[in-house]
Amino acid sequence: MDDRIDENDLEFIRMVIQGEKSATELCDADHNGVVDASDITQVERIINGTATEITVIDSDGNVVTLPQPLERLVIYNHQCAEVLQLMGVDDRVVGVRDTFAEQRNRFPRLSQVTSIGSGGEPNIEAILKVKPQVVLAYTFYPVEDALDAKLPPDVKVLRLDCECSGIGPDAMREKITMMGYIFGTQDRAEKYLKWHDAIVSQVEERVKTIPEDKRVRVYLESTPEGSNPQTSRTAIGSGHAANKLIEMAGGVNIAVGHLPKYLDTPTEYGEIETEWVISQNPDVIVGRAMGKGIRPYENVNSSLLQSYDREIRNLPGFDRVKAVQDGRVYIITNDYAVTPNYPSALLALAKWFYPELFQDVDPVAAHQEYVNMMGLDFDVRTRGAFTFHAGNSS
Repeated sequence: MDDRIDENDLEFIRMVIQGEKSATELCDADHNGVVDASDITQVERIINGTATEITVIDSDGNVVTLPQPLERLVIYNHQCAEVLQLMGVDDRVVGVRDTFAEQRNRFPRLSQVTSIGSGGEPNIEAILKVKPQVVLAYTFYPVEDALDAKLPPDVKVLRLDCECSGIGPDAMREKITMMGYIFGTQDRAEKYLKWHDAIVSQVEERVKTIPEDKRVRVYLESTPEGSNPQTSRTAIGSGHAANKLIEMAGGVNIAVGHLPKYLDTPTEYGEIETEWVISQNPDVIVGRAMGKGIRPYENVNSSLLQSYDREIRNLPGFDRVKAVQDGRVYIITNDYAVTPNYPSALLALAKWFYPELFQDVDPVAAHQEYVNMMGLDFDVRTRGAFTFHAGNSS
C-alpha cells in the first residue's frame, strides 16, 4: 500500500483478509484492531468521498480519527497553514495563533481570522469559543498537557510537521497526500506534488554525479540563541530539516556528530565553539535566519539578513575561514526554507554550492510558482526578503 488510496488498496486488503498478504498498519482503515470487510467499506467511502470520518497517524505517532467533512479548524502551525492555502481550504479556519496577525502578505485571509492567543499557554476558552472540530498543532508545540489534555474529546488535536523534516521528501509527500484526503482536495495535492517531485528529482539526479570527496563542506548554523555569540554559535546537525536540505543539495554538514540532542529528540541542535568551526575551515557557511523580526514575506528589505551576514563574517578569526575568504557565506530564512516551499530553497542551496552544475536553474521562479499555488498576489522578485548573499564585499 502506498500514499494514494485506490483500487489497488482494496485488492490488497482483500488479499490480507484471505491470508494471501501480511497486514500493514494502514490496512486497518477504521482502526478497530481487525482487518476485515469493514475496512474495505471504509476505503471505498474514502475513495468516493462519502466517508463520515477518516483515521490517520499524525507526525507524533498518534492515531487520530477526524470527522468528515472537516470544516472548522484552529491552527497553530504556520507551515501547515501554507498547506491549507495550497489546498484552497484556508476559509475553513476559524481560529489562529496570535503570530498570524503580523503576516498579512504570507497569510492574507488567515491573518484576519480570530486569534486564539499564544501557543505557549493555549487559551482553551478562546479555542472552544470558535467551536473547532480539529486543532492543527506542531508535533511538540503546544505541549500536550497544556492543550490536548484540556480539550473535550470531540475536539481532536492533529499534530503535523508540514516541512521536509529530517526524514526527507517522503515525509512531505506523505503529509500533502494525507491532507488532500482529509480535505477532499486530492487534485490540489497532486498539483503540488508534481511541482515538488520535478524539482527534487532534478537536484537528486545532478548531485548524484558529484564524487563524495568533491562535495562542499558546509557549516550550518541558526540565529544564535546562546549568551556569548562571539565565541559560541547555535549549530544545526542531523535529524533537522535544514540539515536534510544541506545534504540533498550535495553539501557535507561539518557539525553532524558534534552537537547535543535537542530536548528528548534525536535531532542534533545546540552550541558549538567558534574556534572549532575555524579549525574545520568550511568551504561554505549557511546561516538560517529566524526569530524576532524575521518575517520574509513581510520584511520590506534585507537589512536584518545583511546584519546577520556581517555578524558571521566579522566573528573573531573567521577572516581565516575559507568560506569567508571566498565570499561564500549565505543567509536563508526559516520561513522560506523549512516549509512546503523547501524545493525552491533546495534549488537555491544547490546553486550556491555548485554554481556551474546548477547555472541554468532559477530558484526564484520556482518560489513564485509555489506562491502562485497558494493563491497569493505576491511577486517574490520585488517583495520580501528570503535570502541574502554579500559575496566578497566587506
